[in-house]
Amino acid sequence: MGNLKRAVDGLIFATVALGFVLLYVASGVVPGWLLASLFAGEFAYAGASLAVAKKYRWSYYLIIVLAVLVLAVSLPQPEHYAFAATGQYLPLAIFALGSVFQVCLLVLVPVYLWRTRSRPTPPPAGPSPSQ
Repeated sequence: MGNLKRAVDGLIFATVALGFVLLYVASGVVPGWLLASLFAGEFAYAGASLAVAKKYRWSYYLIIVLAVLVLAVSLPQPEHYAFAATGQYLPLAIFALGSVFQVCLLVLVPVYLWRTRSRPTPPPAGPSPSQ
């Protein structure tokens, strides 16, 4: 179980690091309102990653929500696919790697949560105290 947790946590922290790279690359290129929304999303992800580092189980549910939001906002944008046609390889790599990270999180986080769910403890074996 430790390897799965390390993989999930590593993906979460890598997503945050990639988000900071995105902010650096996007600053000065995108309109101010878009940069502000990118900052808000990055800080939401960074906050969730801090909760993951503090071992709060609920933070993994937040990561799932954020991953869905990231994909829902970024995948429909034709500008992101135009990076390949125009030879903008750094933005294309950020978009592609970020999308892959989000899909991996959407697969691995539920697996991790399912494997670590709390199960009811079975009753002790042997005669019961009332017998």
